Amino acid sequence: MAPARAVLFALTLHAAAHAALFHSGDSTPSQRGPAISLRKRIHVNTLITPPDTLELEYGGSFSWDGSLSFPMAIHYTPEGHYAWWGRTEFSVNFDSLAHDSAAQFGDRVTGAATCVVHDGEKLDIAIAPQASFLLRGDSGARIGATGIARYDVGRSSAGVTFTWTGATHASPSNPAGVIDIGAGYGYRLQPTGPLSHLTPHVNALYEKATGSDRQVSLFEGIEYQVTDPFSIDFSFQHIAVVGGPRDTQFVVGITLYTPKLHRH
Repeated sequence: MAPARAVLFALTLHAAAHAALFHSGDSTPSQRGPAISLRKRIHVNTLITPPDTLELEYGGSFSWDGSLSFPMAIHYTPEGHYAWWGRTEFSVNFDSLAHDSAAQFGDRVTGAATCVVHDGEKLDIAIAPQASFLLRGDSGARIGATGIARYDVGRSSAGVTFTWTGATHASPSNPAGVIDIGAGYGYRLQPTGPLSHLTPHVNALYEKATGSDRQVSLFEGIEYQVTDPFSIDFSFQHIAVVGGPRDTQFVVGITLYTPKLHRH
């Protein structure tokens, strides 16, 4: 992303692409929290972390059924002059889960590499290959990629995403293929002053997994940019408002990013 563009870092409680940090133990779309990090790339966050900076994200997802998730993500973009080293963000994501007072490490670790292939004045496009390695329950991995397009004008930002992932070893709880199509919009309330720190945002997500009905989920929230390196986000996730078992989750999280790691 262009350095002059406002950096509005906020909560990311999931993988940089189509990771499953809010995974609740079942891989079907109705049972995992969709990728907040990916959704916010298209209206609040920049597409990638600024070069030579490290971004740490941590938060909590609270479901009405009493289950909790505490995902954590680390993002880093090396400084360089190449697409693969200077315009590509590398990230790793993992989480812990809790239900009925029992806590355990999440069932997968996800790595992604998000590369900005077009950095325009208003339009930005990125691609993000990814891999999720299953730690328990299922075996193997999920491999795939995400395409992201974002358009910024004034205080408004909107975008779309398309994600496909496939299982190396398919099972009833690890579908052979999953397709996601997302869209979102965010609006910073004022250019300056106290309201300039607030960005309401909304998203919609269509999901279709092999052997399952399609699902549509809706999300809304607001980000508060406390200082340049620190932000807080509050969101509601309405999972499967169309198709599949419904669930509502309240999400709160923080993002903290560092200054440049190397002095020149």
